[in-house]
Amino acid sequence: MPLWTRTISILLCLLPCACARAPGALVVRAATLGAGTLTVRSDWRPDAQVLDALDHGIELPFVVTLDAHGTDGKSMRIRRHVQLRYFPLSRRYQVRDVEDASTRSYAVRALALAAMENLRLALPGIEPAGISRCRVRIALDRDALPGALRLPALLQAAWRIDSGDYAWRPQAG
Repeated sequence: MPLWTRTISILLCLLPCACARAPGALVVRAATLGAGTLTVRSDWRPDAQVLDALDHGIELPFVVTLDAHGTDGKSMRIRRHVQLRYFPLSRRYQVRDVEDASTRSYAVRALALAAMENLRLALPGIEPAGISRCRVRIALDRDALPGALRLPALLQAAWRIDSGDYAWRPQAG
């Protein structure tokens, strides 16, 4: 068998591994849309590589996307950017909502991860009345990672952090 045929065979065998999604890495368990607030509860078990990068001061940028469909047939998409960061000099973890510039600081990584699992995002002017269904998704924004991490983020399953869509019907309160 020629070398190029073997090489192609090996690459085709590795392709499903490279494209596979990390099972259960980030799963949205519940979401609510209240008066001006989106609350998303999830389970996230980050890989050791991701935690190591975080502990070395690399910011983990996430995008939270809310798709809301109204009873009148109109729909809207809201994207919020949330950053999980660690500052080695001050030994503080931080969860930051980029759009409203709110920041919460934590002394322990476990508390910062718990905050990421219980996100509360202010959405001024959004009311659940008139909204018939919603979808939310949380995903690591791999394009916003530092340049040296972009290739590993494309190839390694540890960096494919994406909750997939979670759909629900909001209740007007």
